[in-house]
Amino acid sequence: MDNLRTLRYANLDGAFATAFATVVGGSFIVGFIKMLGGSDLWIGLVTAVPSLLGIFQIPGGILGRSWPNYKGWVLPGGLLWRVFYIPLAFLPVMMGPADLKLALMVVCVGVASLAVLLVNPVYNDWLAEMVPASSRGWFFSRRTAIATSVGAAAGMLGGLALDYFRRLDEEPLGFALIFGFGSLCAAISFFFFLKMKDLPRENPVKQNLWDGVRAIRSPFSDAPFRRVLVFLVLFIAGQAFAGNLFSAFALETLKLPFATIQLLGVAHALAMTLTVGIWGFLADKYGNRPLLGILGSGLVLTPVMWLFCHPGKDQANTIILMAGHLFTGFIWGGIATTQFNLLLATAKPEDRANYLGAGMATQALVGGVAPLLGAALMAGLRTNVEAEVAYKIVFGTAMGLRFVSLFALAGVQESGSRSFRETLSHLSRVSPKGAQAFKRYSQSGDERARETAIREVAKENYALAGSEVVKALHDPSPRVRRQAAVALGKLGDPRSIQELIHMLENHPDLVEEETIEALGELGGPQAVEVLMKFLESPRSLLRRASAKALGRIGDPRAIEVLTKAAGERGDPDLRRASLQALRILGATSATDAICDALLDQHPSVRIAAAEAVSELELFAAGPFLRQSLERYNDEAASEVAYALGCLGDPTDLPIILTEAQQSVSMITRRRCLLGVARMFVCESEVYRMFLAEGFERDQALMEALKPALRTHPELNEALAAYSGGDECGAVGVLAQSGKIPALRFLAEQCVEDAFIVAALALASRRRE
Repeated sequence: MDNLRTLRYANLDGAFATAFATVVGGSFIVGFIKMLGGSDLWIGLVTAVPSLLGIFQIPGGILGRSWPNYKGWVLPGGLLWRVFYIPLAFLPVMMGPADLKLALMVVCVGVASLAVLLVNPVYNDWLAEMVPASSRGWFFSRRTAIATSVGAAAGMLGGLALDYFRRLDEEPLGFALIFGFGSLCAAISFFFFLKMKDLPRENPVKQNLWDGVRAIRSPFSDAPFRRVLVFLVLFIAGQAFAGNLFSAFALETLKLPFATIQLLGVAHALAMTLTVGIWGFLADKYGNRPLLGILGSGLVLTPVMWLFCHPGKDQANTIILMAGHLFTGFIWGGIATTQFNLLLATAKPEDRANYLGAGMATQALVGGVAPLLGAALMAGLRTNVEAEVAYKIVFGTAMGLRFVSLFALAGVQESGSRSFRETLSHLSRVSPKGAQAFKRYSQSGDERARETAIREVAKENYALAGSEVVKALHDPSPRVRRQAAVALGKLGDPRSIQELIHMLENHPDLVEEETIEALGELGGPQAVEVLMKFLESPRSLLRRASAKALGRIGDPRAIEVLTKAAGERGDPDLRRASLQALRILGATSATDAICDALLDQHPSVRIAAAEAVSELELFAAGPFLRQSLERYNDEAASEVAYALGCLGDPTDLPIILTEAQQSVSMITRRRCLLGVARMFVCESEVYRMFLAEGFERDQALMEALKPALRTHPELNEALAAYSGGDECGAVGVLAQSGKIPALRFLAEQCVEDAFIVAALALASRRRE
């Protein structure tokens, strides 16, 4: 609870610190430089100096680890950061040359930045220590949303105030008041910082100079972390290359009012605030790496809006930039969360402050050099092209750098993160109905409502809810647990396998067949051992569900236990499920058990055994098939007859046709005839005819027989008899031709639909 309270104060501290940074930086500091007549290089310098000083985050992280607590190290640097910005409130109205004011501004910004950067890694380490790894996306996204909202509000107020003073021709006074307002926000931020409860460091690391130097090297010698740094170098270079030139373009070329510029910031902040929570949720679920790949693709496009803006078209420019900033806010909401969290996720926990220092210092260094290069390019272009064209060339270059950085992300490894393909697949299945069902599930306290919501989530294939559905496996309500298991099977998330196994191993008395069936749907060799144990469960439903699941998984390790279960005469359902599983597994080693089941008294068992015999082509089963047909006369006999057609010889045709004659349904009769067709090597053609009806079937039969009519004139005579309703006579005509001697069995035992088999058998013989 102390940590939660401290984190709330930390969010308020961050919010007002962001408001402070907004009104003493960004477009305001650019406007101040432009008011003083500063060049592009001054704009690049004021952006670059704080970033270049970021290198001091490395020694700051190392020295901070030796401190016995966090707050004691952070407090002086945070205080000096705020204090050294106070002079900015006096610079606009101070007498003196513009270059002196610009130099003093850079010095103040530089010293303030140095102070805060020395303590920044430890401050972030402090927050990370209080936030569980599984909730960092949630916390930092929420923190970003709060800070962005407050910062946007402060920026909007500052923009309106500055435009007011501009109209009064009192622009210096306007800047002085705005910078003073920033110092007030800094004081409020510091007030909330002081209310944060300190956290003692469990293992302070005191080092001498040589150990400190070696500690600096350790993050850079860590190969996986080094790949993260390479990506960030390129990624930050693309982000920072244009620096504050976007604001400079808006002020110098487009001549936008400060209020409009801040309104764009509000649009950016609004989109960021509304979506940053979603990105945090997704980061906790899928990892930061795949989201950065998706977001980075969007980041490449964010400068595009500026390319379509032209001087003198204020209304069109505002519309374009408003739409563009909404998109930019959507993208940056995710970047702000995942970029920092990637550092946290890939840093070694025992040396996190040092790793954070290295990562953030690297980012800062690149973030300092990149805008200087961008400003230098801008200054060089001004001598050759118009300012508008020069700005747009710089923006295009930034887009190219951002695109190149995405290739470096492929080498980054993040433990527990999912692949780009899987993440995109899940995100592509997002639907309004699924989102609404997920929301109902998250907010409902009624078990029936939760059950219905989970069912709807599965129906919509809303994979984003997978982790929440997993938690429902431990719901106090059995109906919710059952529905959660069914949903997990349909959602198909392999990460659910371990949770389902945990349920089977640790709560066997609470296990329902739905849980086992879901495990079978998801598969996974790790589930085989626990499922084999449930074949001996005292509950028959669980035994048969386990047999089915083992069949779906398809691991040959289960053949032995399934063979044993297939011989359990006292449990026909288990026997049937085991036979089906053995068939799926291709278990020819279970021939004896399968053949024995052909003589079981239960039709369902014989059907499963006959299916296995025909599919696995167990020729040793021939005598058992004949004996089964002699002993039993029920619906299972048609499947046995089909199996005999697959494995027997023409002498078995009479017994198969006898079974077809005795069949009381079209389904069983045609199943027998398919066995006959299998013997005549025309099963697929006959099966296709059986699927058609009426005129459609007659037309298809004529088309199939058409090529054979020239070489088999008896087919014309047979077709005439068949068309006249004399099917038995039609089969007799084909049998008398003598081209297929075994057709005489079909003529001797007239069975409905036998002509289709005989005619197609003759046509297929022509093809051979």
